[in-house]
Amino acid sequence: MQVEINSIWDVKGVDGLDDGLYRLLASYKDDDLFILFNMSSKSKLQRPIGVSIELFSEIIKREEIKSSAFELPFYQLASESDIPQAHVEKRNEQFELIKALVVEPYFLFEIVLNQRCGVMPAHAKSKGTYVQKLYRILNQYWRYGQDINALVPAYKNSGGPGEPRLAGVKKRGAPVQLSTPSMIPPSGKNTTEDDKKKFLKAIKKYALKGRPTAISRVYDKMLNELYADEILQAERECRDPLVPSLRAFRYWVKKLIPESEMIRKRTSKGDFERNRRGLRGAATDHSEVPGSYFELDATVLDVHIVSEFNRNQVIGRPTLYYVVDKESKMVVGVHVSMEYASWRAGRQALVNSFTAKKEFCSRYGVEIEKEDWPCHHIPQRLLCDRGEFICKKAEELAVPLIGHLSFAPPYRADKKGVVEHRFHILNENLIHDLMGTTRGVNHIRGDKDPRMDAVHTLNEVIQMIIEDVLKQNSKTLDALAVQTTLLIESDLSPTPLNYWNVHLKKHFHALNKADEAEVRAKLLPVVYVSMTSKGIRLNENMYYECDRPEFEDWKTIARNNGTWRMESRIDSDSASFIYVRLQAHEGFTRCKLMQMSSIFEDRHIADVLYFKDWKKIEKSKLNVSSRSINIHARRNSIIEDAKKEVKDSPKPSTKAERVRDMKDRRREYILDSRVDERVDPNSDLMDNDSSVERMSEVRKKKVISILKRKKDSDK
Repeated sequence: MQVEINSIWDVKGVDGLDDGLYRLLASYKDDDLFILFNMSSKSKLQRPIGVSIELFSEIIKREEIKSSAFELPFYQLASESDIPQAHVEKRNEQFELIKALVVEPYFLFEIVLNQRCGVMPAHAKSKGTYVQKLYRILNQYWRYGQDINALVPAYKNSGGPGEPRLAGVKKRGAPVQLSTPSMIPPSGKNTTEDDKKKFLKAIKKYALKGRPTAISRVYDKMLNELYADEILQAERECRDPLVPSLRAFRYWVKKLIPESEMIRKRTSKGDFERNRRGLRGAATDHSEVPGSYFELDATVLDVHIVSEFNRNQVIGRPTLYYVVDKESKMVVGVHVSMEYASWRAGRQALVNSFTAKKEFCSRYGVEIEKEDWPCHHIPQRLLCDRGEFICKKAEELAVPLIGHLSFAPPYRADKKGVVEHRFHILNENLIHDLMGTTRGVNHIRGDKDPRMDAVHTLNEVIQMIIEDVLKQNSKTLDALAVQTTLLIESDLSPTPLNYWNVHLKKHFHALNKADEAEVRAKLLPVVYVSMTSKGIRLNENMYYECDRPEFEDWKTIARNNGTWRMESRIDSDSASFIYVRLQAHEGFTRCKLMQMSSIFEDRHIADVLYFKDWKKIEKSKLNVSSRSINIHARRNSIIEDAKKEVKDSPKPSTKAERVRDMKDRRREYILDSRVDERVDPNSDLMDNDSSVERMSEVRKKKVISILKRKKDSDK
């Protein structure tokens, strides 16, 4: 082991040397001698000790001497400009007394070998001082590193700062200043050791209970409980009670209880871990490259939305899912729906993050290139909440794709700090500026209801969120600049998009290529559809078709032999397409919405559900109204009148007579109707007695004989 001048050594169990710390002052290799100084005692003066170099090396090998360290006092570590001038003068004055001794190379050698060395008395006489003073200065010089600043006076320790003192009779502290001379301030009371015990008891009983409590309230409770006798006695004697003041109470609470303990115990454990504890590092400390960790989380957006079908119908606040790459802070997936935070909605966010974004963005009117949002990969790990993914479905479907799921503890949003910060940015930049926003606060009685201002549909909100995500992915983040040198080498600005692209280009990533068909087949919800004569039916009014040549034949079979059921996968972001397993032993085929169901084109599943609910409500409404009641009454009246006239008319003798010559009577009725249409009722034909004869002649002229087909019996 290398032995250096001024090095510190911890000595234990060595013959001839007391246990403790020693500083190596000098080395005389020619004389096989190390000069050591014992630093353990400050109370008495110490002389340096000589030790053989060979023996010292052997003791080091036996580990009876170990290398150690000694911390210099803080006032000796100050720069020259920060040392007060009076301290500098005192330091220089003491150094001048020993300068001639310490610069002499063999001074330590002589003082160690000669116990009655005459160098010290002679030097003390020449400087006009005494030997003990020189030894005091030299001890300080040797103890603190043989440097001129070792002689800086320790005036900062004068008076025993921080050391407790016993209270005397005289009142300590600044007196109360009054402007009115005739008013006498209360005398007050010095804080005693008994008072300090009461302070600790009150603080532990009322303040350190896991919730914030005002110190003044704790002080009042302490007086009522622990100083009640003194206060009652003072009232009987008509004097001021001798109790500590609130100011003294605050002062001693800070002195007696560490501030870190006060912070920790005056709040809940979860709040301390989230918002108050000291930070141990950055969020990216455990993610080496893009794809190491994706964070997934959901939040209810602070804005109310309306229906696509009827903008006067508010349907509530949607749920937003973000999937963010922890290393690059890139938003790799987004999903907005009216579903509550659940596995059903969470897997839609995973599908979005694992698939290409160009078609997804164009669906909402945002045209991009693949390079603008090149995120369609599967990560090594996914950090998510227990609520959505700690279920059997997530383990069966997501784990085979991702490989490892990590769950954040309950009430610990700080464990997903990157995605939580993305929510905060979205609220500040977009959501809190929209019509119908709640601004993250509960509705207060008397304020305007934000639901009354809601004007945006779900698709409009999704479009604005997509545009904000693209903006945030291209925003400069200073934190990314210190995470890698690739951005500097490529001369790229530190944005999430550049960080993502440069790592993929250099193959420094942990991303896996995602097969879109496999992702959708494994993650999208299973729904069974029916093959009908019109097409593939989902729900009641949604029909889909595909480009298969045999599709028309399947419709024909379904019309004649009945419908059959098929397995499908639906994407809740759009009703324009579904994925159907058309035959038992094949994959899923993309089917598009038919023209007859075009009302659902590009609709979100929330709008489809709204349409179904609207139909249910309309069906449940009463069809009876005042008009229908009047129609029903008139209809019954007509029926009763007709029955009465039939009853008053002469009855036929037989049933056959009632229906006999029915065709002739119908023919005459038709001819009469035709004549009535051609003859004006107000003409002269209707004014004389011959009108009937004339009408009969007209009727005969209109009659045309038609040849009848011979019956088989006539042949």
